[in-house]
Amino acid sequence: MAVLIITIICIAMTVVGGMTLSQGILTSADTAAINANSISVREGEISRTDLDILRAAKLSWADYLRVTVQNSGQTKQFNFDKWDIIVNYTDDGGTSYSKWLPYSTSLPVDNEWQKARIGLNGPIEFFEPGILNPLEEIVALIYLDPQSGNATSGIVSFVTPNGVYSSSSFLNLGYTRLTPQSENITIANIKYYELVEAAPADGVVSIVRADFAKNEIARKLLYNDTQSTRPAKFIYPLVGISQIPAANWTVNYRCFLSEGFITAENDLVYLNIDIKIITKDGMVRDTINISPVAEVSLSVDQVNMWITVSGSYNFPDYTVVDENDYLEIDFYGETKEKVNIGYMLLSIDDDSLPIADQTRIEA
Repeated sequence: MAVLIITIICIAMTVVGGMTLSQGILTSADTAAINANSISVREGEISRTDLDILRAAKLSWADYLRVTVQNSGQTKQFNFDKWDIIVNYTDDGGTSYSKWLPYSTSLPVDNEWQKARIGLNGPIEFFEPGILNPLEEIVALIYLDPQSGNATSGIVSFVTPNGVYSSSSFLNLGYTRLTPQSENITIANIKYYELVEAAPADGVVSIVRADFAKNEIARKLLYNDTQSTRPAKFIYPLVGISQIPAANWTVNYRCFLSEGFITAENDLVYLNIDIKIITKDGMVRDTINISPVAEVSLSVDQVNMWITVSGSYNFPDYTVVDENDYLEIDFYGETKEKVNIGYMLLSIDDDSLPIADQTRIEA
């Protein structure tokens, strides 16, 4: 009888132990499966996440580093306070820094960054306010202390919570240089070209032109050579800028006059600009100049060749009303006396040229 009882107890212990072991194996398998699934989900999220820094520059009219980042992936981005922003730069004294910056919900102060706005090809956010949807762009303002030095460069990196990042170099020229580029911003159904700060031409050349009939006296807005309804209107965002200071602007035109357009020694044709401030809805808020400015004259010995000429304008002090406004520069050609049939061309965004020969504005 004792042997039978011991046998029954052993069998029971074996069964219970086997069941416990099986449960442990199943639990471990379930845990491993859950972990593998979590890893797979995370890897999928990472593969669908992508950022591209489109522009980065130290603003010459403010104390901020302004960076435009596009969500070029397939996932929404938010929780900006969990992003890692890292800036490597040099100050005026030659000291190098590598700084991680915390997020601020208001204008950034010492070594902070702020999401200034989100928009889709412009300043207006159409979908889910506060969320960076695919193809939308975030404009970030960064305040460095100490500031980056004049005539220095740096690197800024944006890192999402899942580790996806984008890095870009930036310049602090120590002066204003605005370069017309061929990239687009659409405002109120009008396609504008971009004016980009502290960056040279970086794309395939675009040509804008104006044609004149024989003896025609007129001032004409230039239009794209291959897109006849596309005007030579260039805009620069004022986000992060409260004041455009008074300064002498030099406008450099990379231009061409057709052969025979001017034949007489005393005949001249002209290039000049208009300067406006427009709202995010495309309305004109202010017209800076009453008459054409930064005008340059072209004579008979400058036809049938590409040349770079410059005109100047004393820009008055301007107080920005709304940071979502834009500075607009429009390029014109003009004849003031009777000349022959002909045309004038302006070259935009030609990265094959040295900076000194590119169309640009400096102050």
